[in-house]
Amino acid sequence: MKVGIVAEQLRQRIPGGIGTYATGLLRGLVELDDDDLDVVAITSRTPGDDPLVRLGVEVAASPLGHRAVVKLWDWGLGRPRGSFDVLHLTSMAGPLSTRGPVTTVMVHDLAWRTHPELTTSRGARWHEAGLKRATRVARALVTPSAEVAAMLVDDGVAPERVVVIGEGSDHLPSPDPEAAQALLEEHQVTGPFLLTVSTLEPRKNLERLVEAHAAASVGGGVPLVIVGPAGWGPDVVAPPGAVLVGAQSGAVLAALYERCAAFVYVPVTEGFGLPPLEALAHGASVIASSTVPSVRGAPDVVLVDPCEVDALASALVTAMRETVSGEQRDRARGFAGLHRWRAVAEEHRALWERLS
Repeated sequence: MKVGIVAEQLRQRIPGGIGTYATGLLRGLVELDDDDLDVVAITSRTPGDDPLVRLGVEVAASPLGHRAVVKLWDWGLGRPRGSFDVLHLTSMAGPLSTRGPVTTVMVHDLAWRTHPELTTSRGARWHEAGLKRATRVARALVTPSAEVAAMLVDDGVAPERVVVIGEGSDHLPSPDPEAAQALLEEHQVTGPFLLTVSTLEPRKNLERLVEAHAAASVGGGVPLVIVGPAGWGPDVVAPPGAVLVGAQSGAVLAALYERCAAFVYVPVTEGFGLPPLEALAHGASVIASSTVPSVRGAPDVVLVDPCEVDALASALVTAMRETVSGEQRDRARGFAGLHRWRAVAEEHRALWERLS
């Protein structure tokens, strides 16, 4: 079975969670080491240093750049060269046609519908058009959570065409504690700290988080370290007691997860939520929005209403005062260990074999 994985998100300046999913899936498929499975990554023009090549994946790259390729796909053009049994789109970007191979599409969330105020009008139009194409053409819509699946079924998609496949937690490299220490010293963080990780954009609810942190820190508190690249929307301004450190490497991020007093992740809406699962994989104590599917059922995770600043502040106060036990760290790692990219790849392969 020859499978084309549309991994165009990895050509973006900020690959984000979709990029992590695409990379994790490809790595999992490589780990399967299945002689009957031929995997090819489909993208726009290859950069000089292609991360896909380092994954050990064959790449079928267009000679065109990202914008041109995505525009052709939006027009129903730009079919990949070669013969495939299955095409899997890791986002709404990709070639969709009623002719050709079996097609499956990952629908990460429907945030542009449920919270249109948290996305751009252009982004909402693009996602809506992409979902309509996917609904019309794809044999199966894959979602990372039962919540997203239920929304698709409510929208009229036949339940047998919607498949829930979660995501993995084992994609970060080994921690780099020396680099993490240097980063913290650069920003004058010398003791315990709270950590949050995300692209800095309205959906991630950072404005309420920093407000809650300021309330929790009255009379002295633990600094909030904010990791992530700038996205769209107003600039995030760190108030006293919070520091913006920008995007960091996976090794530094892993070390920060292991050192933080607690990890906090409170988006207004979320399709899955990889960062808190990453944090659990490194034994962190986690405070998460009740909208985050990835940590449902995880032991010790504190769930809060992302719109209730007082409740979030109270959870932060508790996290500042408590020490994470070794048993709690073990439980966190045990839960995260149930989410492996190889298992995710196996579920995708089983779906493709059933459809093709």
